[in-house]
Amino acid sequence: MPDIEATFDELIRDGVLEIGDGYRAKNSELNGRGLPFMRAGNLTKSGWNWDDLERFESGLTSNLASKVSHPGDTVITTKGNSVGRSGYVDSDAPQFVYSPHLSYWRAKQRERLVPRFLRYWAMSPEFLNQLRALGHGTDMAPYLSLSDQRRLRVTLPKTGTQEAIGDLLGALDDKIAVNDRIAATADQYCAAVFEEVVVKESNGITELGEVAIVNAKSVKPTPGGSLRYVDIASVSDGRLTWPERTSWDDAPGRARRGIAIGDTIWSTVRPNRRSRFLVLDEDPLLVASTGFAVITPRNVGRAFLYESARREEFVAYLESVAEGSAYPAVRAEKFLTAPIPDASDEHRDRFEELAFPVRLRAHSAAQESRVLAELRDALLPELMTGRLRVKHAEKVVEEAV
Repeated sequence: MPDIEATFDELIRDGVLEIGDGYRAKNSELNGRGLPFMRAGNLTKSGWNWDDLERFESGLTSNLASKVSHPGDTVITTKGNSVGRSGYVDSDAPQFVYSPHLSYWRAKQRERLVPRFLRYWAMSPEFLNQLRALGHGTDMAPYLSLSDQRRLRVTLPKTGTQEAIGDLLGALDDKIAVNDRIAATADQYCAAVFEEVVVKESNGITELGEVAIVNAKSVKPTPGGSLRYVDIASVSDGRLTWPERTSWDDAPGRARRGIAIGDTIWSTVRPNRRSRFLVLDEDPLLVASTGFAVITPRNVGRAFLYESARREEFVAYLESVAEGSAYPAVRAEKFLTAPIPDASDEHRDRFEELAFPVRLRAHSAAQESRVLAELRDALLPELMTGRLRVKHAEKVVEEAV
């Protein structure tokens, strides 16, 4: 059976596919404990960000019910610089309501259109090339309408091939998801141990400046050289989207903060987003934006410093000293007076002994995820175009996993 080419419009008319956009919520509707409201900004390069989601009142109106996520949905952003960024709703994902700048693609006849294949098609050159031609809007930002999406043309191999491609690439993403859970478990464990070993035995509160230096190293551009630029968008709560190696000749002027292994980096803007990360990669090419405070431990362990900077008391302090309303930011020197537990060397060392190996394990999992993501991204276009057969790709994946 040859591949079939069809437009989204044709698939919709045949009942194979459903597409839709999100719900335009009123502020008065978002103060409850019902379903979370997923905005386009919560679909990041590394997946869904569930932090600080607003929630609806309990119960669904008929209008709202049609905008709720379903397992197997492929989701894309439709406005702004991230237009066309895609995500997928796993079978175990909590339900949520789509916002207006998210569109969903939902397979209605799975014997003809496999949901996970559609998810990876949204990452393929076939889609991305059409996106570049279809994206339009105001001078401020591109916009991809539902009518634009109906004109998308997709190449569908036979269902068995769709399933094989989806399963193969999905196996890599499943392993990445396992590694993400390792990181989440590490966060929970370290926070619990910190409370037990450090906070309960502390002598009150001291200041971060007693145990750390902020922005110790500045970096100058190296003409013709290389760097890995860490910008604010690449960091979320404890997670870093690994930056590609780029030329200093193309680096932004904000690429000035030196980073070393063991540093904790904290975004100085919008501290409520908790964009922070413990650096455990020994890579001299890493350079952070001046939008970060780079916190270097002084006579304390790396895990201790990072955990101190993860506590809600630390975040609350940053929020209290942030300046500006539309784009609140914390001056770097303010970090030095942030509150941390005043613990003895004995209790700090005990925590480090328990927590640092866990942090290293989570870091190892994150490194593995980088490799798996690179493999997935390399295989995906080859599989989608048929240049690489699934059986051959399976051997590559077996060797990697």
